[in-house]
Order: sequence, then structure tokens, then C-alpha cells
Amino acid sequence: MQAIISARGLSISKTYKDVLTRRLSKLEPMLPDVVEAKIVLSKEKHRRTAALTLMAKRHTFRSEETAGELETAVDMAVDALARQVREMKDRSSRRARSAPRRAPAAVRPSTPAEPDVMVRRVPLKPMSLVEAADQLQTSPDDFVVFTNATTDAVSVLYRRRDGGLGLVEPVA
Repeated sequence: MQAIISARGLSISKTYKDVLTRRLSKLEPMLPDVVEAKIVLSKEKHRRTAALTLMAKRHTFRSEETAGELETAVDMAVDALARQVREMKDRSSRRARSAPRRAPAAVRPSTPAEPDVMVRRVPLKPMSLVEAADQLQTSPDDFVVFTNATTDAVSVLYRRRDGGLGLVEPVA
């Protein structure tokens, strides 16, 4: 894991940078695909702020904590990141456990004129893009079909392979 440490309004010693890197490396067993960690430490009058960002292959975790002492702010921010990683792992394991078992599709010979297509009927609900994104996050499916409340057009919101979201809208 590569750690990028920057400071605003204060100077950080090499030993303290090593301590920060060790603290963040303790999160690696929980999230082994961490690519980069960005740490921004800042000082304003009587408060110290630690902003931590962990970038993994498919997720980005961020926490920002403010306290009177820098060490306290860093401890609170690292604890918040650990909690976020645990919650994400719990969500993904619950999603895997609660995913419905799908029966295999009926095998029938396909002819060149008729391709083998699996048909799935879904209810069409009017909702905003934000509501569709929320539904997609809680659903085990990789897409949501909905009527866009602002355009009254049928749209499809899908989960991309890189973890982002994609939207398919018809063109008039």
C-alpha cells in the first residue's frame, strides 16, 4: 500500500509518518486490495484535523475527524475507516447469503431464427435517479428498470464492472 501524507499548518516528522503508515497497514488484513492511502493532517488554532482516504480496487473509504490533539483525531479517523470497512464486508456477505437461488433456465434447442433469450418481467415504477440508485445499492440485482420521474421515459440504471453506475436512456 502506498501512503501519501501531507500536512497543512504543521510539520510532521519521519517517525510520525512511519507510525501513521503502520496504523493504516493494520487495516490491510480486513481489506487486502488497498491500493493507496491519502492522509491530510491540518492545524487550525486549537483544533487538529485528520482526513484519511483509502482507495481499494472497487471501493473508496473516507473519514475526517477533528479533535484537540492530532493523535486523537488520527485515532478517531482510523477507527471510522475500520468501521466502514467492516460494514462494507458485512453488507457484501449479507447480500451473498440473501441472494435468491435462481433455477437453471429450461434447456431447449435453439434454432437460427430464434435465439435463446431469458425473459424477466420487472415492475415499472416512476422514481427519481437518486431513488433508483438507492434501490440498486440495496438490491442484489445488477440493474434497475424504472420510469424516470423527470423525463417520463423508461430508463435502466446498472452497476458497472468498475463499481460505478451507468444509465441507459432512450433518445427521442
